[in-house]
Order: sequence, then structure tokens, then C-alpha cells
Amino acid sequence: MATRERAGADVARAARRGPAQGSDAVSVDVIKQQATRLFAERTYPAVGIRDIAEAVGLLPGSLYVHIRSKDELLFLIVRDGIQRFLDAIEPVTHVAAPAGVRLQNAMRAYLAVAAEHQLQTRVAFHQWTYLQGDQRAVVVELRQSYEQLFADIVAEGADSGDFRRPRSKRLAVLTIVGALVAAGDWFDPGGSMSVDDVAADLADTALRGLCDG
Repeated sequence: MATRERAGADVARAARRGPAQGSDAVSVDVIKQQATRLFAERTYPAVGIRDIAEAVGLLPGSLYVHIRSKDELLFLIVRDGIQRFLDAIEPVTHVAAPAGVRLQNAMRAYLAVAAEHQLQTRVAFHQWTYLQGDQRAVVVELRQSYEQLFADIVAEGADSGDFRRPRSKRLAVLTIVGALVAAGDWFDPGGSMSVDDVAADLADTALRGLCDG
């Protein structure tokens, strides 16, 4: 276990340092943006290094000046995507308020991120399974941290009496998280419903399940 934890920490440190030394930060950002678009449109296995290179106007061999591998690109996109949600949701879960209010605020925070970063959200939550080894372990830990934010709200609401105690807290949390991931797929920021509208409706549905006897 200690070896795996050290390996996971090494991956995280390497990711924070970014791609290979000598890479240009702006060019790396462009590569990540185009890779995100291609992975979202075609899925990770269907996209090759040549496709990414063509999208940014580089020869395939030149792409490796900026990145180490295609799987590193996926890891960075997924890791950074999930971290966006953690950074947005965590502050609102610690505000002193009833559990139902915090749940709605957390759902609103999720949808705001999903609306602003739709392609990255699609990749982060649907294509992380293509990662392997230590990269996958790092992402699994991030996903667990993200889900734990909702688990804490459900548990605290049940303890305070704001929510009924569900037969399975795990199932309740997965239902909430699954609804949010699905909403991130179909929500149209330019449509008739705003982020607040969708968050309120989703929260109402979740609260009916958590509050009804």
C-alpha cells in the first residue's frame, strides 16, 4: 500500500510540473484544449497522436516536445476537470446552513462548472476509465473526494433530522452524483433553463427522496 501511495504521489507531482521540460505553456494549453475536444467528440481510443498534432498544426513528432504521451494528456484533462468541481463544491458544503440548502448549493456549483467546461466535464466523468496504473489511482482518489462532499451532506442531514435516514447512504449519494453527471451531458447553457433552474429542480427531486417518509 505504501508503495502504491508513493507511486501515486510521484504521478501527482509529475503532473503538477506539467509536460516535458522546455514546453511552451501556451502551446501546452492549446494542445490540451484540442485534445479535450477530440476526446469528447470521438472518445479517447479513437483519437491518435497524429489527430492531435494536426489539430494544433504540428507534426506528430513535434508534439512530443510539449507532451510525454497521449495518456498523459488524458490524465491532465481528467485530473484538472475533477479538481475544478472539488474547488467549486467544497466551499459551499461548509457554509452554516440546513443540509437541504447546502445540497442545492452544491448542485448549483456543479452545474455552473459543467456549463462553463462542457467538453472537459464529458471527458473527465466518462473517459477516466481509460487511464491505467498510478494515473488511474490518482483519479479514483479525486473522484472519491468529490463524492464524499455529497456523502457528508447526506449523512449530516440524516443525523440532524433534515433528511430521513436512507436505507443506503451510498445509493443515495450515487443517485445524486449520477443525476448531476447526466445533467452535465444534456444541459444547454443557452437554453430556456438557467443553471439555477436546473439545480433547483434536481435538488427538489433529490430532497423528495431524502425527506419523504
